[in-house]
Amino acid sequence: MIGIILTPDNRSKAYIQKLISNKVKLEHIILMNKKTKEKSFSEDKIRISRSHGFDISESVIQTLVKNNLTYKEFDFIDINHRELIEYISKINLDYCIFTGGGILKHEILNTGTKFIHLHPGIVPYYRGSTCFYYSILKDDNCGVSAYLMDKNLDTGDLILQLNFPKPSHIYLDDVYDPHIRSETLIAIFRKKLLEKKEFQKQDKTGTFPFFIIHPVLKHIAILRCIK
Repeated sequence: MIGIILTPDNRSKAYIQKLISNKVKLEHIILMNKKTKEKSFSEDKIRISRSHGFDISESVIQTLVKNNLTYKEFDFIDINHRELIEYISKINLDYCIFTGGGILKHEILNTGTKFIHLHPGIVPYYRGSTCFYYSILKDDNCGVSAYLMDKNLDTGDLILQLNFPKPSHIYLDDVYDPHIRSETLIAIFRKKLLEKKEFQKQDKTGTFPFFIIHPVLKHIAILRCIK
C-alpha cells in the first residue's frame, strides 16, 4: 500500500496534481495543515506552473475535494509528531511519499513504513540544503534523487536519479523545484520501481552536506537561468 503526506505548499500541489493526472492509486492521503492563509501568485507565475503540468493557484484541499479523495487531516506540520506516528503505525503502509523536509527520528522509522523523499540534487555529491541552486552554479543543470529516508541527512537507499536542464524563468522555488521533484516521482511509478525488493546503497564516503545558500549566490544562480 502506498500513501502520501501532504502539506499546504507548492511542492504538495505539484505532487498530488500530477499523481492524480497520471492515475496513481494512493491508499491513504494525509494532510498536515496549520490552516495558514493561501498565498496569492502573479498571473505569470500561474501560467508558468500550468506549463509545467500543475496549477499553483489551486490549493491542496481544493484538489482533494475536486477529485473526491478521502484524506486524514492533522492540524500540525511535524513529521515526527506522536499523533502522526500512531496513525501511520495503524494504517500499515508499505511506502509513504513525504513532501516535506527534515530528518526522520527513530520512532517513525520504526513504524515499518518506508518513506520516499525527492531531493533536489544528485546525491551523494549534493546533500543538504538548497542544493538546487548549488548544482546550477556548479553544473549548469539540476538533478533530483529519490530515496528511502533514513536517520541521516540525504543518505538513504536510492530509487531513482534524474537530471534536468536549468529553467528559463525566475520561479525556481515556487515552480521549477516542485516540477522536477514531481516529475521524478511520476517516473518512479511509470517505471514500476517500487516493485523492486532492494535499492541502491549510497556511497557516503568523502562527501559533505551543503548549507543554506547565501542570498548573493542564490541571485547569481537565478540570473544564470534567464541569461
